[in-house]
Formats: sequence, C-alpha cells, structure tokens
Amino acid sequence: MLPTLFILIAPPAVGFVAYMKLNGGELDAFARVLYFSGLFLTLLLFTQFKRFINLPFFLSWWAYSFPIAAITIATLVMFESTQKLGFMWLGGLLLVLITFLVGLLLVRTGLAIQNKEICAEEH
Repeated sequence: MLPTLFILIAPPAVGFVAYMKLNGGELDAFARVLYFSGLFLTLLLFTQFKRFINLPFFLSWWAYSFPIAAITIATLVMFESTQKLGFMWLGGLLLVLITFLVGLLLVRTGLAIQNKEICAEEH
C-alpha cells in the first residue's frame, strides 16, 4: 500500500490546474500555494525513491501514475503562465518520467498477467 502515498500529490496539482482554468489563467497567491504544495509533496516522496523501488510489484503500483501525471500537467500550466524556463525544463523532465513510468507499469503488469500473479487466489 506504500505506493498509494503518491495520491497525496494529486489534490493540490489537480486543484491548481482547475483553479487556473476557473480563474482565467491568472496566477495569484492561492494558485501558487496549490502548485508549490503539490511540488513539495512530489519532492518529498521522491526522496524515498529507494523505499518505493524495492517493493515487490502489485497493481497498487499504478497509484504512481496519476499523481505524477497531475503534477506534470500542473508544471506545464505553471510554465504557460510564467514563461520561466525552469518550469519548462521541470515539466519536460516530469513528462519523460511519466512516459517511462507508464511504460514500465505496462510491462510489469503484462509480466504479472503472463505469470498469473494477478487475480490469483492467495495461499
């Protein structure tokens, strides 16, 4: 269940994107709090990388994908709003990361299906 901690990233990231759309794209203090809260949680969880990577594969690993995609979109919206290159580079890095992550999850899920490790009775 440890991968589900990543879901903590999603609310501020998705909230930021929604707030920016509802607010006409104006970046104000509340929008910044939402974005940087999501970014802080992302960085905090990435410091625990070794702990997450050493876990055996379960379907709960898919919990990594949505929050990382949400903070990626939020970072690209932040770049669009500020035009600061740091956000562009961070957004690009996160985009590469989420692409790799989804690919890895697809492969690991396929292998688990092939090895009949998913939806199998516990002993």
